Amino acid sequence: MNDSDHSWSGTVPPLEVEFNQLSNSDALWAFYRIYLEFILRRVVHDLGNSIYGINSLSDYHLRSGIDDSALAESLGLIRDSAEHSRDLLAMVGDLLQPADTVEELAKPAELIQEASKIVKMLLPRSVQLEIAQNEDDGLICVSVVRGDFLRKILALAAMDVNHLRMASGKICLGWAREESRIGIFYRSIFNPASELRSRALSLMEHVSRDVEVSSSRLGEEFTISLSFPLIRLNDAVSI
Repeated sequence: MNDSDHSWSGTVPPLEVEFNQLSNSDALWAFYRIYLEFILRRVVHDLGNSIYGINSLSDYHLRSGIDDSALAESLGLIRDSAEHSRDLLAMVGDLLQPADTVEELAKPAELIQEASKIVKMLLPRSVQLEIAQNEDDGLICVSVVRGDFLRKILALAAMDVNHLRMASGKICLGWAREESRIGIFYRSIFNPASELRSRALSLMEHVSRDVEVSSSRLGEEFTISLSFPLIRLNDAVSI
């Protein structure tokens, strides 16, 4: 091998190009995903331990009694912030767990409540979240892969918010009875709109074997609708 085999032209391809090439490889992407999951799990675990200590110590001193009102107020704020952070980490930890692939019967009102709690904890405060309430006799349910449904609702919210430097808009979650079916919807109003909206329809297709998915646009308003067969608990074997 001669010296010309080791010659250098003096130019180096940008790192961004090389990274993009790696990202397009399915084999390397699998390793990239594992490494991200490992980091997230470690961060959640270690931060959870730290926050638990902050919450416990501040609560202990507040219960013991503090004569300084300003200090007591500050410790109260620390305790409340730690409590919120602990709830957030617990929720993130649950989302990082492997998702079940088995459908279960779930009440639509409870699905919306659970999804809205997750979305609200992660949305910027500049984004408004609305819940469309409906009357529920407690016996109406749908068949759904619950974990997959919750993750995908969160993915829809991330789609709308993540590309914006200063996110500002509105998201609405709700459900309604449509004769023999139950309609669950995700509606958002953002300007500018996310380019990922064109892929949202296919994202939601497998939350249930019987779901019918549709989307619509009206100006800045974008809606994903999920239509499920209505199941009544007194007609079902179990929930």
